[in-house]
This record gives sequence, C-alpha cells and structure tokens, in this order.
Amino acid sequence: MNYAESLFLRHGETTYNIQEIVQGWNDSPLSKLGVLQAKCTGYGLRNISFVKAYSGDASRQIDSAVNFMNENLNPAEIICDYHFREMCYGKYEEGSYEAMLGPLFEAFQEKYHGYDGLYRYYDDFEIVEQLLKRDETGRFEGLERVWKRVSQGIDAILKEHDEGNILISTSSFTIATVIHKLFPDFKQPRLVENASISIISYNGSYRLLDYNNIEYRKKGEKHFADKL
Repeated sequence: MNYAESLFLRHGETTYNIQEIVQGWNDSPLSKLGVLQAKCTGYGLRNISFVKAYSGDASRQIDSAVNFMNENLNPAEIICDYHFREMCYGKYEEGSYEAMLGPLFEAFQEKYHGYDGLYRYYDDFEIVEQLLKRDETGRFEGLERVWKRVSQGIDAILKEHDEGNILISTSSFTIATVIHKLFPDFKQPRLVENASISIISYNGSYRLLDYNNIEYRKKGEKHFADKL
C-alpha cells in the first residue's frame, strides 16, 4: 500500500455562526451544538484509524478535532498547524455578514437577504473576488493566497505520511479552496456544512472521494439523540 487519504473536517457550529459574524482569523468558541456535531461525526467514523490529525490554530478547529478524536476507538495525536487556518477576511473580520455582503446586494438594487441570496449572481469564489476588491487593508487573503498557504501544509503532510488516513480539521472556505484548486472541474454547490467530511486520496495524483458529507454526523446524531 502506498497512498494517503485526507479527511477534511469542517469545524462545528460556533457562536459567531449563530450571530452571522465573520470569523476568518478571528475566533469564537464552538456552540453547545457545535461540540456535539464534532462528537457526532467522530462517532460516525469511530472505526477509522488515523495515523495523525492536523488542525488549524483557531480554537473552533482545534476543539472540533479534539471532540472528533475523543470518539475514535484509536485516537490519533493532534498537531496544530497554522497552514489550515480559515481565510483572512481583512477589514470584514468580526463584523456582520450584512455589513460585508450588503454592498454586493446593493449593486443589483437588492437588500441583504443572506449569503445564499448572492448565488443568483456569483459563485463562492466570485463573491470572494468581489470582497477582495473592496478591502483596502491588504489583509484579505483571497483564493490564491489561501491556496499558497494551505498547499504548503498539504505538501508537508504528504512528505511525512505516504500512506494511511489523515484528519485535517479546518474551515469552510479553506476546504472549498483545496477542492477548487485540485479539482477545478468539480462544481461545488455550496460551502461545506458544519462537521461535514470531504475526502481526498493521493497516490501519485489526487482523487476526490467524497464532498460535504454529513452522513457520518447523522450517524452520530442517532447515537447521541438524547443529547440533541
């Protein structure tokens, strides 16, 4: 055997998610539901052995990895790695989604009505490009800078592990960027959901095995039904 499978876990729900506040490099804790979501997905994959787990350096990512691994029958060591941070949103961080996205709606003579409302006009990567143009701080990363950072982390993992399963606990746009760059013909219907799993294998070339799968979380939800 000479292959590696990376399972990308999006963190569970956070307090900022509930309040529709932009996170990026800033952080907010997992909500009670977010903790349970990570545990549920971990339970759904409890029989899968991991040679190592990596997490971005935000508490929401680390805590998701910890709660996931706490349900695994053979929990792996968790390594904190800044390469797997979420995208930096520059001036928009810790502001509301309405403040960030409102001007994009106004360009089409519409009032803000949720992130999904922009899909009539843009896909997720086009939305990011529009926001990048409007940020004067130079801190907003955008697609290319996120990919440069994350790909360095992936390359380092593949050099260390040429076989076995790897867990990478990170955030929605980071996962979307990886899939977009490695599989440009794959059309992502939306950004990934809380505590979902996307799987990429590598054996000289990359293959997308699963995307935005919440069935593992649902399996755990049945097990923890009394706690929901």
